[in-house]
This record gives sequence, C-alpha cells and structure tokens, in this order.
Amino acid sequence: MANTIDYLLQDSNAALSAVDANRPALTEKGFTEAAYTGFVEARNALKSSEVTQQKAVKTAEDKTAIQNEVMEEITELLKSVRNAAKSAFGKNERILKQFKIGEKIPGTVKKLSTTCEYMVSVVEDKKTDLLQSGLVQADLDSLTSAKERLESSDAEQELAKKSQASATLIRDKAATQMKEKLDKLRKFVLAAFAKKPEIAVQFKPIPKGRGGKGKPGDEEGTPPPPDTPIAS
Repeated sequence: MANTIDYLLQDSNAALSAVDANRPALTEKGFTEAAYTGFVEARNALKSSEVTQQKAVKTAEDKTAIQNEVMEEITELLKSVRNAAKSAFGKNERILKQFKIGEKIPGTVKKLSTTCEYMVSVVEDKKTDLLQSGLVQADLDSLTSAKERLESSDAEQELAKKSQASATLIRDKAATQMKEKLDKLRKFVLAAFAKKPEIAVQFKPIPKGRGGKGKPGDEEGTPPPPDTPIAS
C-alpha cells in the first residue's frame, strides 16, 4: 500500500508541475482556477492523511509493545508466586492446587486478567508464608494492580488499532479522490491538446518504480486504491 501512495504522491506532484509550467495554455482551454485549487487541495489532503496514517501505525505498534511487556511481566510474576508456593508448602497438593500449579498460564488479556484477580485472594490468604518463601511486598502489590494494568494496556491498544483503521480509511479516500483528479486532468489534456503532443506528453504518468519502498507497519489488510496509472 505504501508503494501505491508514494507513487501517487510523486505522480500528482509531477502533474502539478506540468500544470504550473503550462498554466496559460490550460487556462485558455478552460482549465479554471477552481480546478487548479481542487487539484492542489486533493494532493495536500493525501499527503497530510498519509502522514497521519503512518503516525497511527506507529502508535498502534507502540501500544501493542507496551501491552506485550505488561503481559510478560505479569506472567513472570505469576511464575514467581507459584515457585514461592512450592517453597512454602512443599508437597501439600491441596494448597498447591489453589495456586494452579501445573496449569498453563493464560496467554490472552482476558484470561490472564481473570487469573490475576483469582490469585490475589489466594496470595492474600497465604501472604505470611509466601513472604517467607521468596516474595516481597512489592510483588504482592504488583499482583494486586495486575488486572487494572492489563485492562488499561488492552484498552489503549484497542483504541490505537481503531484510530489506525480510521486513519487508513481517510487516507485511502484521499487517494481515491487524488486519482479522480488526475484522471480528470489527463482527460482534459487529451481533449485540449490532441494536436500539441509537446504539451500532452508532459502530463503522462511517471514511470512505475519511482514510488519508493514500502514503509514498515503499513496497513496490509486494507485493499489499495487502483494501482494502474491512467493511460494518456
């Protein structure tokens, strides 16, 4: 998708340069000030929305990384709680079962959050023994706040993902409008300068391959606008 947008920005810039270079001839043929302004505004809108979309991608990546860090931290904390329980209660299977010894620690926010909420009450009941078996008060405090931290990081990540999706839709709409402006301009040129190829040739699409490389994290799941340059 990034290649498509980069190409479209460069192609529209080249077309705008051709317009500026031939403004009197275009005006004589009926190319209005409103048409010029509309073209410029469409290009500015695409450029601005592309920047916004890329920032939204980066924000979503950052929020996902934060969420993963919180989940990893809490997973390690639960492992420490289990190890402390093993140290404190030896082979007392009845008590160890309360700490879910032998069960896999959940890998989703919802289930991990529920596990933390449950474990808080178990740990509080066995607090004295656990504090004598490798845990410190800071570990217990971290476990108490784990559910809130998990849900907060998840909410922020989900909001960032929605913002990215919204920014992508806006960017893609701007790309479609830019293509429409280019199409209209080139058809105007074909009609106006059919007998002046020296002018018409300046409005041909730039060669493919000049659009640059794709940007990391660009929205891959969103169908790109039509990618084929409009024939002149």
